[in-house]
Amino acid sequence: PNTGGMGSYSMKDHLMPFISKDDVNVALEDMKKTVAAVKAETGVEYKGFLYGQFMKTANGIKLIEFNSRLGDPEAMNILPLLKDNFIDICWAIINGSLPKTIEFKKKATVCKYLAPEGYPVNPKKDEKLIIDKERLVKIGAKCYYASVYRDGRDIFTTTSRALGILGISDSLEEAEIISELGVGCIKGKLFHRKDVGTRNLLQKRIEHMNSLLN
Repeated sequence: PNTGGMGSYSMKDHLMPFISKDDVNVALEDMKKTVAAVKAETGVEYKGFLYGQFMKTANGIKLIEFNSRLGDPEAMNILPLLKDNFIDICWAIINGSLPKTIEFKKKATVCKYLAPEGYPVNPKKDEKLIIDKERLVKIGAKCYYASVYRDGRDIFTTTSRALGILGISDSLEEAEIISELGVGCIKGKLFHRKDVGTRNLLQKRIEHMNSLLN
């Protein structure tokens, strides 16, 4: 069964060892052409976020889908690195005055999602979560609330991904350690992918890409 994304990671240079700047530019051009085509067909200029999902193949970059929203969990990786004011950016999108350059910090990030046990087939809902906020701060991890609800002062699970735990550092290895330590600050009937952002997983992705391209 399919799940929502259980984690995401980004390198300090905002690329990947298996994704080149040229690959990114190809995807970006596809997105620009799509926005232009929408305006040409409807007469309406698209204003908002456009989340493009692409796949790198032996025959180049291929489009899977577009979504009119930020990526989930990818937004958790990029927004904390944003140097500019997010609200100002949103207003600039609406007013058509968006600057050509928006700056992000040069940091690596790893985000790991915690989901209820049994997700996605038979998730355990209404389970209480205990979050050690003080320890999260000491570790330097960030916790993002997703599909949970509050009853009084307590947080409970629903039927989907519950919490995103983010680590930020100068290297992917350090960011992954922070994220994993942050996961340890959460108690409850949850599970997560421990391999997200690890050197072993990254090496597997590199080897897989090399096998496709060579």
